[in-house]
Amino acid sequence: MPKQVVIIYGPPGAGKGTQAELLARRFGFVHFDTGRFLEMLVHAPGVQKDPILRRERKNFDTGKLITPAWVLKMVKEEVKKIGAAGYSVVFSASPRTLYEAFGEGKEKGLLATLVKFYGKTNIHPVWLTIRPATTLKRNSARKICSVCGLPKLANARISRCPFCEGPLRTRTLDKPSVIRERLKEYAGRTYPMFREFRRRGFRVIKVNGEPAPYMVFQNVTKVLGLSSSRSGK
Repeated sequence: MPKQVVIIYGPPGAGKGTQAELLARRFGFVHFDTGRFLEMLVHAPGVQKDPILRRERKNFDTGKLITPAWVLKMVKEEVKKIGAAGYSVVFSASPRTLYEAFGEGKEKGLLATLVKFYGKTNIHPVWLTIRPATTLKRNSARKICSVCGLPKLANARISRCPFCEGPLRTRTLDKPSVIRERLKEYAGRTYPMFREFRRRGFRVIKVNGEPAPYMVFQNVTKVLGLSSSRSGK
């Protein structure tokens, strides 16, 4: 199977990270979790000493998009390493803006880097759709491990991570007020990207994200033609 890029989009709670992780585990993709990557950067020790990181941490923790130019720089550096190593890659919600994806003026976006390493026909944007009410329900109940980042199983009555026994926490991003802000950001900045992808000749694959994750995964792998494949490298 040729190296591939899958870019999973959708509102908060659509299951972007879950589907990306399933692709990574089942087919050997590298899961580039942009949200976790950026959270790690802006919450790293000593962040208060760096004015840029301090600014981006404030944006991140209030639900606003981090400065696109800074995100693009950080993500492109990591993507070049993955592409050069010869791995397929799946993104969860990145690139998130027209600028990050396609650039502006002389500044090239992430898609230019991806096309260079993978070829245009091997890049697949996937759009998971869910209702706003589903976003609020899923995210308001979500907790993650403060040590390894593993999410709590749905409806599980536990206070410790089932993997490493680390304490669970609610992300700043998952507070109802922040979720509503994230939905506004998604509608205003990310949604227009689907039109631009189509205008530039990419096929946007639309998948219903409301069913159980395994059912969504079956549909995703079917439309990507991965059902009989094993490896993403």
